[in-house]
Amino acid sequence: MDCRRFRCSTCVRDFNERSSGVLNRTQYPSDVIVLVVLWRLRYRLTLRNLADMFLLRGIVFSHAAIREWKARLAPVLTGELRQRRRGKGNHGRRFWHVDKHT
Repeated sequence: MDCRRFRCSTCVRDFNERSSGVLNRTQYPSDVIVLVVLWRLRYRLTLRNLADMFLLRGIVFSHAAIREWKARLAPVLTGELRQRRRGKGNHGRRFWHVDKHT
């Protein structure tokens, strides 16, 4: 697993860095799952193409796993990306900076 494990000294329960997150109980590293979902959303690759691309890199998963990951992670990612795109200090307005070329 790609995340650290901890044990609560009070209740003696085990947990890890993603225990309460969207990617809890996944078999694959979080960075791989996020990359697969980002590529699916950004480049509109097919599920089978994505599975084949990662198979070439030695990471084996099915196209059905990608569908499940996208269902879990896409709402979270799109919300984060929209928030970043809007900016935090400009109240939703976009500023464009244009260089003058002659």
